Amino acid sequence: MIQENRAEIGSDICRLSNAIDAYPAAFRGNRLNLLFLDNAHPIYSSRDFLRQVDSLQLQEERREFLLGEREGWPFPTIQVENRPDPWDVSEALFEHFEHADKILPTQGDIGQILVNQALKNDSDVIALIIVDGLSYYDLPEDIEAMPCLVRGVSTTDFGFRDVIGKPSVSQRLFSEGYRNQIALTFFDKAISSLSADLHSTFGASQLNRINSIEEGIDIIKSAKIWRGYVQIVAPGLDKLSHYHADRPLIKEYISRIIERLEKVIDCLSTKGRKVLACLTSDHGILWREQVEEKTEVADDLFSEDTKHPRYVKGSLNRSYAKAIRRGSGSFTLLKAPFLTRKWKHAEWGVHGGISAWESIVPVIIRKN
Repeated sequence: MIQENRAEIGSDICRLSNAIDAYPAAFRGNRLNLLFLDNAHPIYSSRDFLRQVDSLQLQEERREFLLGEREGWPFPTIQVENRPDPWDVSEALFEHFEHADKILPTQGDIGQILVNQALKNDSDVIALIIVDGLSYYDLPEDIEAMPCLVRGVSTTDFGFRDVIGKPSVSQRLFSEGYRNQIALTFFDKAISSLSADLHSTFGASQLNRINSIEEGIDIIKSAKIWRGYVQIVAPGLDKLSHYHADRPLIKEYISRIIERLEKVIDCLSTKGRKVLACLTSDHGILWREQVEEKTEVADDLFSEDTKHPRYVKGSLNRSYAKAIRRGSGSFTLLKAPFLTRKWKHAEWGVHGGISAWESIVPVIIRKN
């Protein structure tokens, strides 16, 4: 089945590649497939491109494809919907990591995506649920989700901050008139600088620490939310991966995460409100059972470089790793299936490096 899927995707990408040799075809489908398209440049605005083509200015000759809106687009559309194999994606992502954000939405784009969708649909309430640890490849294929790139170190500190963004999602929506805002979090702001940063734009009366989604639902029901925003920071699969006495029930917990989304939508949809809800994650998980047989432990690192299983602080030159700079620091991210050390007992998953499992998170958008 996997081989058939690879062959089908390969054929579709080959068809797209051949097409853009002759004309700038529009692409539609799962953008992860574009990681396998060589020497091609995305077009983000059909209007701007067609305006340039009609001008007297000479255009650069290069292979191009349309990623943006197809309004008035005179060329054919090539559709590639299948979800590619994560090992293939991991390899392509490692090779093209610096350019992946040109074809994939990133966590930093989520705020603007929500603003655009809210204004387009004239939504009354927007809800953003960010869970700690959930990969695009953790979800079954029948759940409609957009793949989203973690463009740095695939860890909690980096991922959560990138989703919230600067300006934050709440600030973006407030400026668009969504001024009734509340935040629900399962984490203690008082002892976590990260939690404090994620909720810095919420007042004390707007921020609520909860122990269950049912408790959060009660708070939402009692709040006056019209033209408002609800932000929920919740646990995901992260804690299950780091230490669990027995094999974690991943599928069951994913069902609970989706249930959480549905309960929030149902609650907000009362009284005829038009709801735009989004669920995403800070990072994915590289699960032990997926890679253990293929795991390679890096044998050319100093002991101080093995603190984190999937990345090293600082810049190193290794064939199995990629050095990046984020903020004021440098980091070296390992490709799958490399680890800086052996798997620990009862360690079911790791993250921090580059792979389809860690670096691609889902963005689930629901509208009513």
